[in-house]
Amino acid sequence: MMLDKRPSILLEQLIRSQHITLQQLMDLTQLSKRQLTYDLEKLNDWLTAEQLPQILYKGTQLIRVPQEVVQCYQKKQLIQNGQQLVLGEEDRLLFLYLYLFIREEPVSSYHLTHVLQVSKNTVVADIKRANKRINPFLVEIRYTRQNGYHLRGSEADKRILVQNHLAKMLQNPTFPTIVKHLTAHLKNVTAKDVQDLLQTMEKDFGLQFVEERLDHFTYFLVLYACRLREGKTVRFHEDEILNMKQDAMWGVTLSVFEKLQLPLDENEVCYFSIHLLALSLGQIQQESNTRDLLYRLCEQLVLDFENKAAVVFERRANVVRTLYQHMRPAYYRMKYRIPIHNPLLQQIKNEHQELYLIVQELLQPVGDLLNIVIPEEEIGFITIHFGALLEKPTQQMPRKKRALVVCPSGISSSLMVKYMLESLFSEIVVEDTCSLRQYEQKTAMDYDVIFSTIDLQSSIPCFHVKPIMSPTEKSALVNGVYETLFGIQYDGVSVRELLQEISRYASIHDEKQLENMLRTFQFHRKTERRKENQPVLQDLLHEDTVQLAESLPSWQDAIACVAKPLLQNESISPSYVEAMIENIEKLGPYVVIGPDVAIPHARPESGVHAVGMSFLRLKEPVYFSTNHTKGVRLLFCIAAIDNKTHLRALSQLTKLLSDKENVATLIESDSKEEILALFKSYSTIA
Repeated sequence: MMLDKRPSILLEQLIRSQHITLQQLMDLTQLSKRQLTYDLEKLNDWLTAEQLPQILYKGTQLIRVPQEVVQCYQKKQLIQNGQQLVLGEEDRLLFLYLYLFIREEPVSSYHLTHVLQVSKNTVVADIKRANKRINPFLVEIRYTRQNGYHLRGSEADKRILVQNHLAKMLQNPTFPTIVKHLTAHLKNVTAKDVQDLLQTMEKDFGLQFVEERLDHFTYFLVLYACRLREGKTVRFHEDEILNMKQDAMWGVTLSVFEKLQLPLDENEVCYFSIHLLALSLGQIQQESNTRDLLYRLCEQLVLDFENKAAVVFERRANVVRTLYQHMRPAYYRMKYRIPIHNPLLQQIKNEHQELYLIVQELLQPVGDLLNIVIPEEEIGFITIHFGALLEKPTQQMPRKKRALVVCPSGISSSLMVKYMLESLFSEIVVEDTCSLRQYEQKTAMDYDVIFSTIDLQSSIPCFHVKPIMSPTEKSALVNGVYETLFGIQYDGVSVRELLQEISRYASIHDEKQLENMLRTFQFHRKTERRKENQPVLQDLLHEDTVQLAESLPSWQDAIACVAKPLLQNESISPSYVEAMIENIEKLGPYVVIGPDVAIPHARPESGVHAVGMSFLRLKEPVYFSTNHTKGVRLLFCIAAIDNKTHLRALSQLTKLLSDKENVATLIESDSKEEILALFKSYSTIA
């Protein structure tokens, strides 16, 4: 008996959630109760046929998957057992391209109808849809009598598209089965061969690969080897090849080519070395004189981020180090257009909007300097990186249960998971974060619980998590953790129950909108409460905090003057003014963020009592350097109580200052009302 696709996905979701209510499952899957009940019945029929216990969901608050079912799933005995490959329309379009990429002989309509298990008319329609989809990649599926169906375009573009398709297909839980079906006719290296080899290279050459992207590269290498043996190659400029030969990764590539018996071509060795660099975490040299341009850019990027976000990192060197580890492979991905999939991108844009815009603006000059285009997927990952650092709790959580986070996606995602868990569970402290291979070397019994972004087999409680989780996913996680670790059933009031109670005493004009709002409030109450208190620009820059003056003797006097309103309303202490001046004397004019504009600030612990912002406009500039450069006429003093509360107003200020006409208005206007109106006009921007 074959299990349909939707019940298969539902089973996977249930096993990952472990403890979830029917209502939460409806919210998570976006299915109606009727649809969900139908899928659960289909799933239970299949489990019965497989001689496995059924999943109980009627008359119980929490849906639990029997342990026997979980164990069978973990052993990969479920879903794939006895099934033939059945591809949906989206998967067919991806599969079609990959199949043509590794073809060894002319491909006819018959080949495609057989491999895709669809009619000839469906094949023709799929090819039209596929060509429309891949047109921006400068690749096309063509047909001739001599060559059959084949790909037209440059070899480099064809490979970029393959990697793009692989990134999408990796999100499908049946992907290993699809690849097996795809390469069944080939006498080639297997994914297992490649994985074993890359792990050996990692140990022999002291490398550290990002595990999540290692899977993507492994499958690409299986297809790439087919292509290379067909004599399909790319070309690089001789200077680029010469430069790559100086990198230690060249020797690693030669070893890989030898062990896989790939045809040796300098262009392809260069190509492969670039991909290994895009896969490896950046390793920082101990001697400062060996640090490369990218490392210095990371140092500047961290300083610029502190200025733009008006924060000061306690351990800046560690921030730079972890950023470099992320940026080095990202640089090679961006320079050579190696695609990367960011499944969290939309959530990052929605939930970290201010940070995303700050990072996007900071990366623009980096892209110009390195002559690369920085895609939004990469901006999203770097936003997570900084967001995780800003989310770090200021106080140590009570040590009651010790947790380990396993995340193969890299440093940024690991930090995001760690701080998200610590904000959800005050009873748990995350002792360590590690990759999958590091986990395999650890003693799991040293911990009380494991949180993992991938499926793991573990003798201790293990929960599936994501770097960014929806309210429903967080609620299901809380259910499982409290019941498993503390024997407590998390008895939260459902949104539907809450709506029923409200409707007894009040008229509801828009029930759907109210339901969405209550669901967000209910499950974000602990971690997102600060958003309710994030002031907008006009809340901070108003009649009492805006000053206009002609001139002042020095930049020190200007800082003292701009801070005066915040002293008067007791947002800051005199020590904060002293700290701002001392920071500039020690670190230089880092607060000058552009022509005529400075944003002085210091650490919250230097004397901040409440979030605040003040503005001073000078007709004559003050200079932050002895040679009369860095002239400033617009000063915005920021008093931040933490790393987050001020970001909405700061983001609005950044957008205001990005328009040169606005800067000119602030400099030239003698009307405080006009200036306040300008601040007000930017206060409604999200």
